[in-house]
Amino acid sequence: MGFVFYDTETTGIDTSFDQILQFAAIRTDEDLNILERFEVRSRLLPFIVPAPGALRVTKMTIDRLHDPATPSHYEMVRAVRSKLTEWSPAIFLGYNSLRFDEELMRQAFYQTLHNPYLTNRDGNCRGDVLPLVQACTEFEPDCVTVPYGGNGKPVFKLDQLAPANGFAHDNAHDALSDVEATIHMCRLVRDGAGDLWNRFLRFTQRAAAAEFLDEDEPFLLTEFYFNRPKHMPVLRIGQDSEQSNVSVCFDLAHDLDKFRNLTDAQLQSLVVSSPKPLRKIKANAAPTMTPLEDVPDHLFGDLTQDDIAVRASDLRSDDALKTRLLAAYEATKTVYGPNEHVEKQIYEGFAGNADEQLMTQFHAMPWEHRHTLASQFQNPKFGFLAKRLIFAHDPNCLPLVCQQEISAHIYSRIAAPDDSGVKWTTLTKARSECEKLMASAAAADLSLLQGYHDYLTAKVAALA
Repeated sequence: MGFVFYDTETTGIDTSFDQILQFAAIRTDEDLNILERFEVRSRLLPFIVPAPGALRVTKMTIDRLHDPATPSHYEMVRAVRSKLTEWSPAIFLGYNSLRFDEELMRQAFYQTLHNPYLTNRDGNCRGDVLPLVQACTEFEPDCVTVPYGGNGKPVFKLDQLAPANGFAHDNAHDALSDVEATIHMCRLVRDGAGDLWNRFLRFTQRAAAAEFLDEDEPFLLTEFYFNRPKHMPVLRIGQDSEQSNVSVCFDLAHDLDKFRNLTDAQLQSLVVSSPKPLRKIKANAAPTMTPLEDVPDHLFGDLTQDDIAVRASDLRSDDALKTRLLAAYEATKTVYGPNEHVEKQIYEGFAGNADEQLMTQFHAMPWEHRHTLASQFQNPKFGFLAKRLIFAHDPNCLPLVCQQEISAHIYSRIAAPDDSGVKWTTLTKARSECEKLMASAAAADLSLLQGYHDYLTAKVAALA
């Protein structure tokens, strides 16, 4: 199976309330030879206010974001989906993609009435090159050169990591250039840490990761927190009651006897304390898991492989403790109620067959008739998204009452009061950030920021 490497440039860092401005992808064969490139940009949506810092990084001017020659957001998403579907099945990879780019891509699909799960359905699978590179520094330290910041901490930002490893990254923060840098890092890991690369590819497949977890054997789980590694010898004890792809594992670095005589309340308190004895592992998120026989000695910490095997055997035979640990896990899970914002409702229920059929009809229908479908969706969030899509294309394609509804929604987004506590960027927030950045901006950035500040000032005045 070949690969699809992808990257995005966006209006900000909020994966729910920002939008993709540039999407780039490269398809390679299984040997990482480049076969095809794809790139597309988008105009700004009417309910999005870009963060000035994001525009400064990407060098995108506000005039460029309103250029009528640039595809609309809807047109961009349709083009992206068409190309990625054409390239499927594939292994989809990015750099910090599972936490950022993929969430933004899922939002883009969802908000344009498409199924958001393209990268892990219909034979596709996914992984993230950032944790791969981080793991490489632990398992094969000589394979990758890691730069260090002024604070003495390792830096894994792609715009610094790739040049430190021989990639001429002159166009950092351009999506296509970042994709090429990501491929470069993968080639380094493949060539210098072949076993790690092969395990990484194996666990991009959800079925393979789930099968490994079901083997009921201890293994090393590697995760990074603030660029610092944490290696945990764990044993799977069960499954999340609501998410079939989530396994619950016990960290064998903890003394089992400490848990056996606790009350239920004490056990619940302990499982949420730091360091947490229970770890959640998503089989569909390419976890970094290593069989104990493949773990370098320096990563075992204070326990030997024999110590871990003894503790695993002890826990494996104690069904009562495993049951109580799982009960404590379930009792202490964070429960999220319904969210008022349509973006945050992305995971609140899947589209049924009837709604999926309406989505297909929506995309095939002339814009001036699409509003007739909005009220037919069984899930009202899709009806609202349909109206917002139509408004972004041309408000006149909506009945007056729907125009007023979406206009009010847009106003509540871009003109929310500063003290409202909203998470997205508003006009006044952006203007204040602009002024702070302009006070110390280099000459090359000042013109871009000044142009954006003028735009924001005019927009605020127009809404007053």
